[in-house]
Formats: sequence, C-alpha cells, structure tokens
Amino acid sequence: MKFKFNKTKAIEYIKASLDKELNTVFVPSLGSDATKSIKGMRTIMKNNGFEEFINIHCPEEPKSDDDVNTLIEKIENKVKNIDINNSSDLETLFHLIHLWGGIAGRGLYQIKRGGFYNNINIDSYKKLIQSAITSSNIIDIIKAIEQFEIESKNISVAFITKHTRFFSALNPTHKCIPIYDSVMSKNYMLEFKKKLNEYSPIEQPASAKLPRGREELAIYWDAMIQLSNYYQLSLKDLERILFVNAR
Repeated sequence: MKFKFNKTKAIEYIKASLDKELNTVFVPSLGSDATKSIKGMRTIMKNNGFEEFINIHCPEEPKSDDDVNTLIEKIENKVKNIDINNSSDLETLFHLIHLWGGIAGRGLYQIKRGGFYNNINIDSYKKLIQSAITSSNIIDIIKAIEQFEIESKNISVAFITKHTRFFSALNPTHKCIPIYDSVMSKNYMLEFKKKLNEYSPIEQPASAKLPRGREELAIYWDAMIQLSNYYQLSLKDLERILFVNAR
C-alpha cells in the first residue's frame, strides 16, 4: 500500500485522553498557538479590504481560549441556520472559518495574489458545502473538494477541509469530517518510499487535483472514521485530541 495511517500513534493519544473509571474523555483546548494565528489572520484581512467585516465580526483581538471558543460557537451557530442559497451568508461563513483557520490561509486575501474575489468561486463553494452537508460517501466529498480546488485559487486541501469540517456538522452520516492539514499529515499519514524501502511521514497534504491527493485524503478519513466508531468518540473530539497532542 502506498499510503497508510499511523494508528499506533493515534491510539496512544486516544488512550491517554480516556478515563475509563469515570467514562470521560479529556478534549484539550487549541491553546495560544490558535490565538496568535487568528490574530495574524485578522490583521491580514483588515489590511486587504475586509476591515469592515472584521469590525463587525471580530472587533477585538482574541486573547484567550475563551475568545477562540466564542468564534467557534459563532461559526457553528451560523452553520446551523445557513441559507445555502444566500451568497452573502455563504461569504460571511467563508470569512469566519478562514479567520478561525489562521494565518496560514492568508494567501487568498492578499491583494498581490489577486484578493478574495479573484481567488474564490462562491458558486463552487456552494457545491462544496452542499456535498459536505449531504454526502453519505466520503469519496463524493473528496470529488467536491477536487472541483472547488480546480475552480478556485490560493487555497489548499488543508484549508478546504476546515470548511468541510464545519459544514459537515449537519451531515447525518459523517458529522464534522476531520481537517487534513500538515499537522495531521506529518504525524499520522505515511507514504511508502521505494528508495528507502520504508514508510515516511507526509509533510504536506497533496492537492486533491492529483490522484495521490484524493487517495491520501480517503485513507486518512477512513481511518479517522474507524477510530471514531471503535472508541465511541465524535470525529470532532477525535480530531482535536490528535491535533493538539501532535502539535
């Protein structure tokens, strides 16, 4: 197999988070790294044509986990009440999710790279989130990610899956299908290297426009779903546990 998921490492972190006696699970906060990253993204957006948006939706710089959680709750509430045919609502949610996603997603807002409206196809985004909400098959969601990546610019699988993660909260089959970014790829995904005759960590998720990128994401999601079912953890909690421990 070309790709595989490092279940041994994942299970180690899962077991460390479980308290069998109390039948509880410890889900860590995102911590100061998230706060700093959101601050940086907030500045990028303000300086590239979205000052009014920031003044309305994030007027104060985040300073704590509570501030980060407030932003998450705002996104989750808007997702619950989304009018998928309202382009303004879709755009607002796109910006909020990207703000939460942090500074690594800055490229699509930068005017020197064309700015948001030249980089993101909102009609394609609508199709992406429709798939995240309704598709019972992860392959269909991956196809939607591929199409969105083709039709937009300066946005990668790492950030596209942040969007599918929030909107799939409405998916009856795969709630909060996990984000697949570089933290998750290099800590849990392995690729067989013929020259070395061994498996090595995947430093960055491959583009969904490539067959290997689609295969990689499918194996990652399938493994996460299996772990979620086996340990009776929500995908949302599982992803947070694995992400924070790996980072």
